[in-house]
Amino acid sequence: MDKIIVTADLFDSSIKSLAESDTLFLDIESNGFLFNKNTLCGVGISTATSAAMYFPFRHADHPEPLDNLSADHLATLLSTINKAKVLVGYNIKFDLKFLEFENPNLLTMEDKVLIDVLVMVRLTEKAKHERLDLTHTIAREFGESAAEYDKSCKEIMRKNKWNKDFSLAPISLLGFYCCDDVLWTRKLFFSRKAEIEATQQTQIWEQSIKLTSVLYQMEYRGVKIDSEYASDGAKRITARQEAVLKRIYDIAGQEFNVSSNPQLGKVFESLGIESPEVTDKGNPSWGEKSLVKIDHELAGRVREYRSLGKMLNTYIEPFSSTDVLHCTYCNWGTVTGRLSSRSPNLQNIPRGIINTVEQNLNEEETKALQGRLEAIIKANKGRISLDNQDISAWAFVGGESLVEGDPTKFSIRKTFIPREGYTLYGLDYKQMEVWVFLSYFMSPEELAALKEQGVDLHDNSAKAAFHVDETHEEWKFYRQAAKNLSFGILYGLGLANLANSLDCTIPEAKTYKNNFLDGLPGSKEFIKNVVKKITLTGMVQNRYGRKYWIPKDFAYAGINYLVQGTSADIMSERMIAVHEYLKDKKSSLIMQVHDEILLEVATGEEYIVDSVKNLMEENSLGISLLVDVEIHDPSWAHVRDVSKVDNVQELLEEIQKLNVDIDYWKAKYEYVEELLGSVKVLERAKFVEARPIRPGIFPKWTEL
Repeated sequence: MDKIIVTADLFDSSIKSLAESDTLFLDIESNGFLFNKNTLCGVGISTATSAAMYFPFRHADHPEPLDNLSADHLATLLSTINKAKVLVGYNIKFDLKFLEFENPNLLTMEDKVLIDVLVMVRLTEKAKHERLDLTHTIAREFGESAAEYDKSCKEIMRKNKWNKDFSLAPISLLGFYCCDDVLWTRKLFFSRKAEIEATQQTQIWEQSIKLTSVLYQMEYRGVKIDSEYASDGAKRITARQEAVLKRIYDIAGQEFNVSSNPQLGKVFESLGIESPEVTDKGNPSWGEKSLVKIDHELAGRVREYRSLGKMLNTYIEPFSSTDVLHCTYCNWGTVTGRLSSRSPNLQNIPRGIINTVEQNLNEEETKALQGRLEAIIKANKGRISLDNQDISAWAFVGGESLVEGDPTKFSIRKTFIPREGYTLYGLDYKQMEVWVFLSYFMSPEELAALKEQGVDLHDNSAKAAFHVDETHEEWKFYRQAAKNLSFGILYGLGLANLANSLDCTIPEAKTYKNNFLDGLPGSKEFIKNVVKKITLTGMVQNRYGRKYWIPKDFAYAGINYLVQGTSADIMSERMIAVHEYLKDKKSSLIMQVHDEILLEVATGEEYIVDSVKNLMEENSLGISLLVDVEIHDPSWAHVRDVSKVDNVQELLEEIQKLNVDIDYWKAKYEYVEELLGSVKVLERAKFVEARPIRPGIFPKWTEL
């Protein structure tokens, strides 16, 4: 029977039983989600065989004969937990951060085995369930009645307005609720462990356990934030948003709630503008899909207003209220195994510069921005042509070049800074997914030879698919088109979407796709076999043993799962290796974004960067991988390639001496801030305007 521990005798006997176990199952209750700002209310614990116990510490007073335990009791409990070797929970990193934050001297996770049952659920779910929270998982596996305790308790919490602050809930209510969470977590652990063994996913599960510990350390340490810069940016962007709002009211001839689609719809209707989209019920739709298709300044201004608001609410304002950001990494958040993050989502933090004032664009800037926006709109199935009003409304989208001291520019990434005595280094896999794709049908020797030759895979793809080389006047367009082609194939795009991506006809897209694959002997057979296996079994397994259950009608998506999943598992494996290497160093692994990791390197430990680069280029699969190294100094927004000239002024002088054109300069020096943004924007505009020609005879990569 579950117990609520509120007496000295009960506490002493409970602690004794817990101390005898190497493995503990845990769940905590708190009055919020931020371990460094909110408060621990109580702790639920069980061993592998015991009843669950709830230890209350900070509940508000209630007219019931149950009291909170003392601070001394909490210290004893933390010390007892610290003796355990294995800690198990559902989304366990959340719980453990609260516990360690109470007293890091009594409880540390550095040498613990952390098992997240939520990760086990993700590994073994045979359908693409998006709701992996404990309640829904229990209901799916054990029936709706099993989750009734959760639903009924939460209903009581909502009714009494305790749901936003659990400390207000009575000890008896929250205590038994927490105990049930612990016991269901334990039951799921044993059932999913058996399923992992049955599906032969032990290897990837063991790797995920190690990764959970790495992610925990990253989250707990956090990333330093320039809150003063963020606060200043919030004021500037708020002012820009207010100016945009005034313009919206002027255009509309009235004030209204710009965030309300129904109110926005009435305004458009008063202007004689009909919605180009309808809802599932057949009603006019005034969301983003409609706005990108409406040829009117009001649509562009509303999109601008909402975009600025999202930036403010999601990134800028939260960053202005903290000096250290503790995000959450989800190694259970995607079906493929790719890491995701939340609070905030680091994967989506914009690279570009935000213009905080209305821009007066010259002809070249207008053309460049139009090309960029057309690409965005096209990707969202919107209209293709933009007029000057659209351009004006979206001119807040800057390039990637940060001009220091310019009060009209703001970069979200500039808010990310190193701690004093440290420098940020970024290590980014180069063309990782393409290399992984090749590894499924090429031998390690063939891959090693390509790496030894310094082959640029996108260059080779362009040469092969379109029968052009670097001397062609539209080479950069063809290289970009080749990237779209290769990633389109890897992501399982159909011919129609592939044609849209390449800005060509469907027959042309089919030709390019076939040509690309013909140039890679074994690729067509690999794809065919994957599709066949999924069609027959509904499942495919990557090289780390991670299994994907895929509906037969979406068999081609198996290529995407295998490539993305294997890439993700390589990244996880390497993060574990890097973390282990840094254990006795001051430097730390602090962030992971897409195919890049960020290190906070202590002064005097710069030598570790080469070692980390080597570690990342290794992997247990023997796949040849390349890693670029960049210095982010003095912030994440500043980028220098360590292999290039360090001093910008020296570089500019060198360019003048050489008297070379911008294309040559860019090929030689990729990452100097002053020119990077404009170059990339112009290239994008050129890509949108150009069109591929029909290719000639397609050469094999081995012939290039």
